[in-house]
Amino acid sequence: MIIYREKDINRIKKLGLPLIVYGRRKTGKTFLVKQVFKNSLYFFVRRDKTIYYEQRRENITYEELVRIIDEVDKIIIIDEFHRLPEQFLDYLHMKAPKNLVLVTSTLNLAKRLIQKKSPIVGLFLEFKLDLISTRDIINNLSRKLAGKKLVESAVYLREPLLLRFFNKDLWQVLKALKFTIPALIGEIFSEEEKELSNRYEAIIRALSLGKNSLSEIVSYLYSYKLIDKQDTGAIKQYVKNLIDMGLITRVKDYFKNRYYYFIASPVIELYYYLDEKYNFSEIDVDRKYFKEKLGRHVESFFRELLVELFNKTPVIINKPNLEVDIALTDFKKLSLVAEVKWKNRINSKELRKLEEKLNMFKCQKVLIVPDKSLIRRDLKNIQVWDVSDVIKFCRYNHGYYNSDYSKKILNSEQSKM
Repeated sequence: MIIYREKDINRIKKLGLPLIVYGRRKTGKTFLVKQVFKNSLYFFVRRDKTIYYEQRRENITYEELVRIIDEVDKIIIIDEFHRLPEQFLDYLHMKAPKNLVLVTSTLNLAKRLIQKKSPIVGLFLEFKLDLISTRDIINNLSRKLAGKKLVESAVYLREPLLLRFFNKDLWQVLKALKFTIPALIGEIFSEEEKELSNRYEAIIRALSLGKNSLSEIVSYLYSYKLIDKQDTGAIKQYVKNLIDMGLITRVKDYFKNRYYYFIASPVIELYYYLDEKYNFSEIDVDRKYFKEKLGRHVESFFRELLVELFNKTPVIINKPNLEVDIALTDFKKLSLVAEVKWKNRINSKELRKLEEKLNMFKCQKVLIVPDKSLIRRDLKNIQVWDVSDVIKFCRYNHGYYNSDYSKKILNSEQSKM
């Protein structure tokens, strides 16, 4: 399935050239730049340093590549450019060509190139590509799917490597990826020139089990004797590297000066969760276990979607007697709290508890469900959104970050209460 990535296309067009595009492996960087810069010349640098010239379907030398850059006015895309000889950066420093799009899967290198002391600092604009945006995946998939299936498919199909299997059973596809996911992780680390050590993998495994704070991760590593003492300082650099590589993200605690950490890709998280719990890498696992993380993944999806729609900052509200699925702030002030009930039945007791909890907050309050017919009474001061509402919010005007429409959504929903 071809996904039109409106958010990313608009961002690239606003930036213009020359450009460095970087991001984790298998996020669709090559397809995107070719889609935006049509009729460009495309070169791919292989691991053995040979350079493939796509339009001529042949390999060329480094010297010929430089000559083409010097002589041709067309836009030139160089994929995995970091594999070129070191003198290429000096060449860029001297010539400062304006028609280049440089693509790399090495995030650390990309960051070094745009910082101080780099030969090309200030010469290129930077563009980081992550998973497909939540809004774009809903807009695209809603032409084919609806209801719960739309959202549950969107959660995992944000991972571009799954799109080719769109017409197949999602759970069977995920089940068939037991060798693909660890291979992908290995590729990411090889591009970063970092060894996939036991500590890195253990951090990913801890996160997959819901150990989202540094102290919980440290306890997990210490229990396996991967660190000498329970000191968060022992893993901070590892965690930072995983963030830089695009493998994990972090969200700030609303009440304390600390962060919670999450695996960026639900597909990667699901693989490691199943391997930790059921030894997925070694044995066949029943498909029913693949849905154990679905509720959390749907919550995370809606958190990211609301951040996109309303351009707010996500925070975590997680206290002993108070936990909220989604919370957004505007200049450190709570602007929205939401609960996600992703089930086919919600009883009156659950609704009463939900009302009590959300009405503790003086901000916009939302309940997200698959279908509004599940809620058989009005909720006090709480809006109810279902999949059909989400589709409308995402489709409106097909504009990126339409903040005016965000305000209309909130105002119109508020007036119904």
